[in-house]
Amino acid sequence: MSIDDARDRIEAKLQRVEAQFGVKVVYACESGSRAWGFASLDSDYDVRFLFLRSHREYLSVHGGVETLEFPLDVDLDLVGWDVKKAAGLLGKSNGALVEWLHSPIVYREEAGFLDRWRTTASAVFSERASADHYRGLAKQMLRTKLTGDAVRAKDYLYALRAILAARWILDGRGVAPVRFVELLAVASPDITELVPALLKHKAVANEGERMARIPVLDDELQRSLEDIEEAISALRPKPVPYEELDRLLRGTLRLAMPNSLRQVWTVERVRSPDLLLFDALAGSHAYGTAIETSDEDRRGVFLAPKSYLLGLDRIEQVSGDRNDETYFELGRFVDLLLKNNPNALEVLGIPEDCIKFRHPLFDRLKPTVFLSKLCARTYGEYAMGQVRKARGLNKKIVNPQPEERAHLLDFCHVPVGQGSVPLVDWLRERGLTSRDCGLTAVRNAPGLFAIYHEPGVEYRGMTSPKDPDALVFSSVARGAEPIGWMHCHEDAFKAHLKAHREYWEWVELRNEARFATNSEHGRGYDSKNLMHTLRLLAMAGEIAREGILRVRRPDRDYLLRVRAGEFSYESLVEKAEGMLEEVRASFASSSLPDEPDRDRANALLLEIREEFGV
Repeated sequence: MSIDDARDRIEAKLQRVEAQFGVKVVYACESGSRAWGFASLDSDYDVRFLFLRSHREYLSVHGGVETLEFPLDVDLDLVGWDVKKAAGLLGKSNGALVEWLHSPIVYREEAGFLDRWRTTASAVFSERASADHYRGLAKQMLRTKLTGDAVRAKDYLYALRAILAARWILDGRGVAPVRFVELLAVASPDITELVPALLKHKAVANEGERMARIPVLDDELQRSLEDIEEAISALRPKPVPYEELDRLLRGTLRLAMPNSLRQVWTVERVRSPDLLLFDALAGSHAYGTAIETSDEDRRGVFLAPKSYLLGLDRIEQVSGDRNDETYFELGRFVDLLLKNNPNALEVLGIPEDCIKFRHPLFDRLKPTVFLSKLCARTYGEYAMGQVRKARGLNKKIVNPQPEERAHLLDFCHVPVGQGSVPLVDWLRERGLTSRDCGLTAVRNAPGLFAIYHEPGVEYRGMTSPKDPDALVFSSVARGAEPIGWMHCHEDAFKAHLKAHREYWEWVELRNEARFATNSEHGRGYDSKNLMHTLRLLAMAGEIAREGILRVRRPDRDYLLRVRAGEFSYESLVEKAEGMLEEVRASFASSSLPDEPDRDRANALLLEIREEFGV
């Protein structure tokens, strides 16, 4: 049966499963030997899938079905897990599930599902649990299958794959690849040499056909298993990251919600009359420091419907594409007020001429309910953060990134004499390209690779044709001598990617007028950030001494001079540090409470929700 015919049969089978059991298949893939890359002539199609039950079932005390298994249908073997069960197993780095999520053969995927689950699988990955899974598989094969004078090539390959996967993980490489050929990067040359014959034997043989034992492979498997068991015993267990898994599950379960409970959260939606509580111009327009080129920043508060809040998802805030419009859900807003977050508190003090809409219920959230001595810390930390941002912009101004980013091989060097030379230069001097050579990993030496080249021998090249930032490894003949050694500085490459991405994201989003101002005054800092530093500290002092939240600034003229770059960075930082000490002293003697009254705030929150009636 061709792969296209198989896909049609598998899709038809999945549709029948959905109709029969009332579930939604959100992901389906191939597992086992076909995914690993060494299927036999009579190998089954091992289809594994994840499914969602109805939204109502997840709200029921009855657990519902977690696993769907079906009798073998000619050569189709189907097994499915409910996403809630799968999320729990992902927290334990369940070996089968992790392989399903990284299978190279995908039959069905709900939009965005695989990216979200793979990202979480990597974030919660436990080296100990995953390596122990493969150790168990290898041990089982050695004790139950690889016995007697004749064995199956399939069992050798299964055991070897498990050994190499465990070794990959214990070498600190992360999730083990599903394809067997990629795992050969951590195999010794003696073992790599045996693999082509094993693969050929399995490809043309029937499942039950046996072959003579291979003593070299037997010894390697047994010795490796002992080494792996010792290495695993030295690893500490990793706590189950329930919070990360809960977020994954909530996002996935949203696919099962009836349309009436789904919300498309946009700025336009939360501004609608049935949700909006407050809407106003914020930032420089509220402070009184706006200039001709100032953007209009909008801040607001809205209420999510009760039907949504009682479900599995949460909404905290909605922002515009450039983050110049931010609307807080009421629960999140009150939580920020209780923490004396400066951005949230300022919303309560926005001047009347900046307010676009204010529901009468919003007036119940008075600054006096929330102002406390916590402001000494929140305003102080926020202010000094603006100082760090001021220097941060200068780093981008004086260290621009090229439009084209570098590739992984640009961060590879070859030892020469007492130093090293860039790999690309080293290859050029020898009339070679990366496509002419092959690589093998060096055991127990992360980041070090052997380089091979021999006329008439075709190697796989150094990087993947589809991804120039992914190294590939070749099988080399026993006794082949490297023509050189290469060190790959992967951390430096990742740092370059981060810096390049952040720079060009900043270029795309930066305020050109603000950028021009900072470039023109030439003082090497972002003057707007330092203006905000002094504004925050002045407001904090007023809160401590007077118990007043004064958003419209009486010191507007001075702040605009700071923004224009009239003062040196050093003098402004010195002034800010002095003001910070004064603020701390003022709060120490202030009559404000140590923190807001949480019970009172909670009562207000419930009152507003109830009376708003959404």
